[in-house]
Amino acid sequence: MANIFVNATQARKDTRNNITVHGEITSLESKVFANIDAGVLYANVSTGTTMTTSNVYYNVQNSIITDPTKKDQIDYVKKHFIDLGYGINITTNTESNNTIVWNISW
Repeated sequence: MANIFVNATQARKDTRNNITVHGEITSLESKVFANIDAGVLYANVSTGTTMTTSNVYYNVQNSIITDPTKKDQIDYVKKHFIDLGYGINITTNTESNNTIVWNISW
């Protein structure tokens, strides 16, 4: 009875919400391109993306709440940039104190 039930890898992929992940990645890539053109070796993105404007992602990132789907989305975005050779970490937006900042370096 193989292939009747979805495997765990496919289930995780299907749950990821590709629109959110794709939108986050393309927004961050746009900021990276702009800073490359400006001769800057990093991009700190604190606004203008789904994950930087939602305190839910901040709460998940800082283990205030548990949301495996949101955590998977964050991890997938990070992995995308790591796989391309970028340094990437997440810090707290000091202006809001409840949203994230993506810090990408090359």
